Amino acid sequence: MARDIDFLEPEQFEFLKTVSIFKELTNDELKQVAKYLYVKQIAENKTVFARLSTEQVLYIVRFGELKLELPGQDNKIYEKGDVFGEIAVLNHHFRSGTIKAIDPSLLFCLSRKDLFNEKKLPPKISLKIVVEVTKIITQYLTTVENTSTHTLIENGENDYVEFKSTLRYNLYTKKFDKEMEHAALKTIAAFMNSSGGTLIIGVDDDKNILGLENDKFKDDDKTLLHLTKLIQERIGMHHTSFVRAVIEGTNGNKIIRVDVKPSEIPAYLTHNNDEIFYVRTGPATAQMKVSEIYSYINSRFYH
Repeated sequence: MARDIDFLEPEQFEFLKTVSIFKELTNDELKQVAKYLYVKQIAENKTVFARLSTEQVLYIVRFGELKLELPGQDNKIYEKGDVFGEIAVLNHHFRSGTIKAIDPSLLFCLSRKDLFNEKKLPPKISLKIVVEVTKIITQYLTTVENTSTHTLIENGENDYVEFKSTLRYNLYTKKFDKEMEHAALKTIAAFMNSSGGTLIIGVDDDKNILGLENDKFKDDDKTLLHLTKLIQERIGMHHTSFVRAVIEGTNGNKIIRVDVKPSEIPAYLTHNNDEIFYVRTGPATAQMKVSEIYSYINSRFYH
């Protein structure tokens, strides 16, 4: 794409120095990064990228106003100096939402292939940027983890929050069902393989609090022990260290809140003698194709 802006021109360079992901760079380091920035102009109501797209570009808003559209959530607004696209750049993650321009907007762009190319940018520069990008993600995740369960339920499901009506009881067949357990474990494994999140069991998709009575455990300890054993046996003993499960009382009913941190190693879920790799694709859990797994794991865990 042709560059029609000189990023080393004083006004543009001073702007770059104010952007959060560049704040630890020296002037000389920022000048090196500026060589690989390019411009994208977005007309009013036009899309920057759509949900589930796989392009890996980090965007910085130079001017204009854009909105992030996520199913079941209020739109998030991005303005001058804001950064977006960070998750896809770090771990090849699918785009979790759609970004559209509210006003004509100008974006400065940095592609993953340039950010992580040692022949273009020294690793120490890339690392400084990655640390700041990670802070953006961590800030959001920490906010989710520290948000009350009641608020998470009120806000509804999203990329980092999912509800399950039960842990093991099928409300339609009126029987215990291994597929219910599998559904919960899929979400937990996907959070581990992506950017973490919170699973709330005992709440349906419409945010109705059903409680845990249908699962018919003798007590809270038995409930948590059952969940822990499922994770140990079907995801792996090591992965329990990335999970914190507690039982809370909400509006007179008990629910299980499961906070999941991103795993340091791939989390495969065993099901019917197969090992399956799940990731989050926006506010949903998806099984990754065999042809995609190697590239994803290499970039997410071992880059």
